[in-house]
Amino acid sequence: MVMRATHQKGPTLKRTTCIRTAGALAALALALPASAAAVPSVTTVDAKLDAGGVTFLTDPTGAGLTTQVRYVVSADGYAAGFAETNGVAGGGVIDYSVLPAAYRAPATAEEKRTYPAAQTDVQAHATCSGVAALADGANILAWQGREPAYNYVPWQKTSAGLGDDPAKWIAVVRSATGVDLSATTDFRRACETGLGGTYHAADSASSIADVLIANALAPLQRQVATLTRARDASDRAAATARAAQRAAEAAYQALFTKPIELTLAAKRFAPATGVAVMVTGSPTDPVDVTLELTRKQARKLGLADPVLAEATGELDDNGAVLLTLKPDRDVVRRLARRPRSRARVARALSVTVEAVSGGNEDSAQAIIVR
Repeated sequence: MVMRATHQKGPTLKRTTCIRTAGALAALALALPASAAAVPSVTTVDAKLDAGGVTFLTDPTGAGLTTQVRYVVSADGYAAGFAETNGVAGGGVIDYSVLPAAYRAPATAEEKRTYPAAQTDVQAHATCSGVAALADGANILAWQGREPAYNYVPWQKTSAGLGDDPAKWIAVVRSATGVDLSATTDFRRACETGLGGTYHAADSASSIADVLIANALAPLQRQVATLTRARDASDRAAATARAAQRAAEAAYQALFTKPIELTLAAKRFAPATGVAVMVTGSPTDPVDVTLELTRKQARKLGLADPVLAEATGELDDNGAVLLTLKPDRDVVRRLARRPRSRARVARALSVTVEAVSGGNEDSAQAIIVR
């Protein structure tokens, strides 16, 4: 690529292409002076395009290649690249790189707009030429202020990506021509049929800033992606650990708030042998197990207490204890005697085995065979 010394437009190109955001153009965008940040600064570069049948073997000098003018525009903190494709000469972005701040301070807005050395051929917006109202300097300045960035009134309803505000020129166009660009869908027809002008699309554009920023952020984004994956893995592990902890706590609570349950080794047994009782419940809780007759049966048998046997223990760490209920000898002898009264007592006695622990209780029915 070769830097051009002027901003004059060459013949209309046959081929349309977008600027590639690399190499010299990227370097030029970064090298723009700080004083040009708020107002446009335009750098012009000559590029070469392929031409049919022309190769290095047939043309080592490249003289037969097609030349395409390309621009780097920096304005108001934005940077964008454009390729010369619309064939419009003049009336483009104003290049403030030839208008330093102290030098231009006394100049009027109109003098800045028409300053010969600041004229360029790059149109960042579509335009409608040949319409007197749109070529009027007052209307061109009306949407821009004291330091105009563009020597035209845009003919579109969207921003060019250079910090420009469509609402400003839409109002001017509506006032000057009666056309409401915000409601327009066919801009060519609105210009050429409605106003008798000539519609020109904007020069082909691609954002240099986006590519430069993307390239600069790529290493950081890769690190962020790695850290994000590590964080996600850590979060999943933490979630699994929390779920396991909740499950363990639930199991613990269930174990230590478990209601007691009584199980008899036999449903029928003799008084002398007694019966084994398994009690399950909350670990380490004390348990009291009794073998009882009804009071009526106890009176018939001449027993002062309906409780025939009692055992106490403590549930182990697994929440279980095995106890044996066996009446004393005196009770066993009493159960074997005939009653003193004429009341008849059945040879098989129905008894209740009851377990009490921590305010909970369970019971089971059994038969003592005499």
